[in-house]
Amino acid sequence: MRTFLLLLVCIGIGYGIATTQFHSRTSGIQNVLGYEADMETAIRKAKSLEAKPGKIEVIGGTELDFGTMRLGTKRSHSFVFRNVGEAPVDVVYKSSSCKCTVGKLDSKTLNPGEQTQVDLEWLAEGVFNDFSQTATIGTNAPDQEEIKLTIKGKIGQAYVFDPSPMDFRDFLASEEHEMKGRLYSFEEGMVQVTSVSWSDEKAASKIVCEMEEPKKLQAGEIAEYSDAQSYVNFKIKLKKGVPSGQLSGNMVFNKKSDKPDSTEQQVNLPIQGRSVSPIRVIAGNDFNEERNIFDMGTAKSSVGLKKSFVLAIKDEQASEIKIALESLPATLEGKLKVTIAELKSTQKQKMFSVTLEVAPGTAPIEFAGAFSKDFAKIVLETNMESAPRFPMYIKFRISE
Repeated sequence: MRTFLLLLVCIGIGYGIATTQFHSRTSGIQNVLGYEADMETAIRKAKSLEAKPGKIEVIGGTELDFGTMRLGTKRSHSFVFRNVGEAPVDVVYKSSSCKCTVGKLDSKTLNPGEQTQVDLEWLAEGVFNDFSQTATIGTNAPDQEEIKLTIKGKIGQAYVFDPSPMDFRDFLASEEHEMKGRLYSFEEGMVQVTSVSWSDEKAASKIVCEMEEPKKLQAGEIAEYSDAQSYVNFKIKLKKGVPSGQLSGNMVFNKKSDKPDSTEQQVNLPIQGRSVSPIRVIAGNDFNEERNIFDMGTAKSSVGLKKSFVLAIKDEQASEIKIALESLPATLEGKLKVTIAELKSTQKQKMFSVTLEVAPGTAPIEFAGAFSKDFAKIVLETNMESAPRFPMYIKFRISE
């Protein structure tokens, strides 16, 4: 009997020791992961901690340019979210700008490799306004708390020019220049241009437009103008002799569609640039090209003043060019002598020497202020169609 009781005590002590050792081996897992009914589940969860976190990739990028949309039309785009990580990611809609509509996306859990769509819709309202709208999507992926989606573009009227404005920049008045453009129509039917003219009648013969036949567009054929129905190519030509100086005006297009009830409308294409004279002044630091001022300096009346500069002219018919004095201020009549002499010429360039002289004994003269009205304006005339007149300002002072 005593032996049996001793055996029971030993068994109890052994069970207690074994239980204590088991709990000591598994208590770390229980503390970290919580209690699990079986060891396999605990081990599987422990291994999951070693996996890389989830990560969202927006296929094709987070921004889309709709280009030019027709007024009153709707466009939409589906941004595709893909989980390229190794853990699940929750995706939830957070906010959007007031004019951008987001498709249904309350919340969604993406397992590794899974994807979903976020649809953004835009209604084109206003006229020729640039638009940019955003939507914010939240996730629980590391470093991706928010993902901003952007759609942008322009809202076009019924007709749009490309390019607009048309900029010729600096161009020689003695040469011909041309630039190609296109007129897009967002109205149904084929666009018909009935006439084209330059807004300034005085220069209408120097700035002309050549049109091609209109062409029909398929939906989405040109991504930037996906809503356009038809277009017509044209070419703006600047002929020789566009007056020197700033070019700024409109090419006026009168057009309509080929629909029976279509009425003629007028649209303007702004054209700009600067017509540069083929005549160049060579006078070193004495000539301010930007302000077109030749500085003769100052001198006493008893000494007088004399200074020269050179005119270099480029033209296809350089050898035939002639220059003469057209006019000078009435106050300088008989006081300022202008002498023009030919220097040399090549096939495409001719040079002239222009000497300005105020004789000794001339009464004091003041043309040395700070503004154009304070200078003496002289005008040279030529036989060139591209530059028939060449005005310039003269700055000098004759004291007692």
